[in-house]
Formats: sequence, structure tokens, C-alpha cells
Amino acid sequence: MRLATAVFSAALSSTTLQANPAAPTFMAGDWCAQQGEMRFEERWTAADDGRMFAVARIFQGQKLTGFEFLRVEPQADGYAYMAQPGGRPAVVFLATEQSDDRIVFSNPQHDPQRIEYFRDAQGLHALVSGPADAVEQAQSIHFKRGLCDVASAAPVAATQTMAQVLEASVPSDWRRPDPKRTLYLELQTGRVIIELAPDFAPQHVANILQLAASGYYDGLAILRVQDNFVAQWGDPNAEKESLRKPLTAGVRTLNAEFTRPDSRDLNFRALPDQDGYAAQTGFSAGFPAARDEGRAWLSHCYGSLGVGRDNDANSGGGTELYVVIGHAPRQLDRNITVVGRVLRGMELLSSLPRGTGPLGFYEKAEQRIPIKRVLIAADVAAAERSAIEVLRTDTASFSALVEARRNRRDEWYKHPAGHIDVCSVPLPVR
Repeated sequence: MRLATAVFSAALSSTTLQANPAAPTFMAGDWCAQQGEMRFEERWTAADDGRMFAVARIFQGQKLTGFEFLRVEPQADGYAYMAQPGGRPAVVFLATEQSDDRIVFSNPQHDPQRIEYFRDAQGLHALVSGPADAVEQAQSIHFKRGLCDVASAAPVAATQTMAQVLEASVPSDWRRPDPKRTLYLELQTGRVIIELAPDFAPQHVANILQLAASGYYDGLAILRVQDNFVAQWGDPNAEKESLRKPLTAGVRTLNAEFTRPDSRDLNFRALPDQDGYAAQTGFSAGFPAARDEGRAWLSHCYGSLGVGRDNDANSGGGTELYVVIGHAPRQLDRNITVVGRVLRGMELLSSLPRGTGPLGFYEKAEQRIPIKRVLIAADVAAAERSAIEVLRTDTASFSALVEARRNRRDEWYKHPAGHIDVCSVPLPVR
């Protein structure tokens, strides 16, 4: 079971906890569940001094996508279920209901909150559920006795190309960016469209919107273009208090928002592959993201919009911004506040002349790229807005797109990689 990521609701029948109950030995043995392309395995030992141990594995086709170490331990007033998804520190659930062939473990402070096992003539059943107000349905896994027959496991469906996935998409797979949190960076060469991410950096996004609405960015310049790294803009006179552009709205500095709690409202859609920078990567509300140990953050991918700062973590606020124009600098994750990403117009930034000074700064004023203005899309007349749609990342079409990029079937590719990192997943805009 994906204990680290499951979010479910279920209201199941109650059985009072017996006094001095025996270990739930009905769970002992080898169990297999084949549900579509997914295969679940649990191998439980017999009770030894009241203790039971298990290894659980999850496969998609022939690919291992997850594992857990599980155990049941006797406590003073019952049993505890301890789960270690991916070998991480144990999460403890205490038995709240138990009978001869059924046991329920609960942890109200965790998500999921409830784990139930019961056995009947069909086999062993596991149900994982969250709080009563959870949006998603409970996860149910129905095991049969014995080891899985790997040879007969359902094969993974043939992978489509990305073009085929997009061609087969339906209108509901696409969304229009909210104009109230979309910026238009207007350059002499055209418009760069930026979507902001208030779910991850609400204070910075609110401040940037105030700065844009007040016209702060208008007439500033792109000051730095470092090859294979970033294009950065701001006030050329920012270091000279007597000369720098005054603020009529917003503030210059805010407390850093490098991470946020990993809570259910993120609707995090995890990728199947391991990552070197986080326990898990995926997408939330259309943004590439990562999470680990109860925290989540936006990943530094090509096109990400970040807030420039000095050595002090709280020295940025949005008066100086940058966009990643090179290979994803994931080492910046959790070190800089990321506030959004470019939806369209990356070519206008990535093709700018590189600065020749240290860190790619332009050495002469005439080399700087002037910014005509930065507008909030909602403040632009409807006829002058850019009409675009973005593929939603919470759809079956996006899942198919991820698989299409993990295992390229285009005629040119001879050896599909079978792996993808979060910054290599394209986010289609039309």
C-alpha cells in the first residue's frame, strides 16, 4: 500500500477492541493482488512473541514502483502497526478495532488515518482511508493466498508517442491559466507569459502581483544572462538607495518560502521513478514539484521563475526575479523561493546575448535588455490577452504523456530509457 501518498475516505463498521487480544495471525503468509497493471505483494511472518513482520512490494507491469517494511508489535493495550514506506522512519498506527479475522489501526494525525485488514473466504483484504472529508475514495487491495505468478502478470500497455497522446486528449484535459495570477513580461521582442504559484509561495506571489500592478517592473531591465543558467532582471540601481526606483506598493524583502507543508490540498501526482534530490517528485497544480519528510517545494526546472536574494535567506521579496534558461539547477531546490514558471516565450529569454561579466552580468548599461512593462493578465483587455491552454497534470492524458516520455516510441528512438526526471517532463501549452 502507498501509505505515504494515499488520501482516502471510508466509514466502515465498528467492532470493539477485545481485552488482551491475540496477534492478528490471520494475516500470516504470502499474499498477492493483481489489479490491472498494478501488482501488490505482502509476505507476513507468523507471530513470534506477538510480533509479525512483512515486506510489501508494488509493481506496475514488471517494474518495481514501491516497497515497504511493515510490522505488528504488541502494546500495553493492544497492537501497533508500523509502516516504513521506502524504508523511511516508521509511522505508527494503533489498533482501535479487532476481532478474530479483522483488525483496524488508526493514527488521526497522519494521512492516511486508517488501515484495515480483514480475511474472508476470498482472501485477505486491505483498506486504507483518510479523514471523513477526503475527496478521493478509499484504496482497497484484495489479496489471494500465495506468491504472485509474475509470468502471467498483465503487461504494460504499448506506449503512445507524445503527439498521439495530445491528439487523443479531450477538452477537459486542458485548462486556461487564471489571469489573476498570470504575468505578461513585455520585451521589445515579444511577450513572455508567466504563471505564478501561490500554493507554494503565497506571500511572494501576493507581493509580486502588487509590484506588477503598481508598475514597479516597468522600465527596469534584464541585467544578467548567464549561459546554461538564468536570465535575471531588476533595478540597475538597486544597490544605490538614492537612485533606486521607489516602491509605491509591496515590499522589498520577505521571509523565505523555500518549502511548504506536504498536505492533501497539493493534489500531488507522483512520478514513478526515483530522484536524486528528493524522496519523490511529481506535479502539483501544473508545476513540477518535489517532497520529502512532510515538506514540499517547487523544483528548479527549465522555465522556473525564482526570487533573487543575497546570502541572507530572507533578503529577497520579488523586486529581482530570474528564469532558469539552462539545464535544471536542482541544487537550488529549497535554497531559493520559486514562485512560478514560464508558459510561453522561453525562446525570448533563452536566446538573449550572454553577459560577459562575472555570473553573466552585463558590463555596460547599453547591453541591458529593457523591460517595457510587466502586466497582470487580468488587467489587460480580453482582446489583448494571449489565448492559451495548458495540459492539466491531474489527468489520464498527462499520465500517458509521462509514460510516453519515459519510454520513447518515436521512430528515431531505438532504446527507450524507462526512466524520467521531473524536469524532463514537458508541460504542453497550446
